[in-house]
Amino acid sequence: MLAAGAVLFAILAGAWALGRPELTGLLALAVSITALAMAVLTLLKSRMVEFCPEVLAGDVILPRAAGNAPRLLLPLQFSNDGYADGVIEWLALRLTLDGQTASSILLSPVGEVDMQRFIQAGRRLNEGNTIEPFTAFVVEGKRALAKFVLFDVAERPRAAPLQLQPGRYSFELFLKAGNSPRPRLARCFEHVLEPKQLEDHRNDSAVYLINYHITLPAIRRALADSEWLPRTGAAQASAR
Repeated sequence: MLAAGAVLFAILAGAWALGRPELTGLLALAVSITALAMAVLTLLKSRMVEFCPEVLAGDVILPRAAGNAPRLLLPLQFSNDGYADGVIEWLALRLTLDGQTASSILLSPVGEVDMQRFIQAGRRLNEGNTIEPFTAFVVEGKRALAKFVLFDVAERPRAAPLQLQPGRYSFELFLKAGNSPRPRLARCFEHVLEPKQLEDHRNDSAVYLINYHITLPAIRRALADSEWLPRTGAAQASAR
């Protein structure tokens, strides 16, 4: 491909020197097409050896707390669009209430939850359904996997526990992959926490904040035998 481009460039230079503008135009087009083909080929080859992680998020679960400080449970779908395996090293979640960025709270992953056992336990976290601490994991090439990640305030127990208030919360999910020297902002989404939902949670009910504008197919398949998303008022009552 490189040799063909060099030959076309030489012919183009010769045509220009001979004063054949019509030939020059045709050869210029040929050189452009060759360059485009080379760029596409390079991109395809690079993707075959690259790790290209993505994460899909949008739902938030407040597990039953029974008077304890709340923690956030996020269903996350990780995918790798590249062909090479790679490692997700860590995650972080920045929580901002009503746009007050000066008071934003940073949360870190503290564990992974087995959702079926979580549901069997009445949507309460316990040692049987929570794997702690949260550790790095591999995403294979051209594969996707679902994880239910539990977040708590970073640097606990030195930091104050999370205290939720009614209002509009923005969620910023950061991802650090093994093929990148820096973390990147992977997803942004928002939820409104109503006073009634907060009251329910304080009364030891699980609260679901669902973003119905996104789909989490890998998570839906992983939980095909479990009803984890309430669809009606009766279903929400069953989460208590």
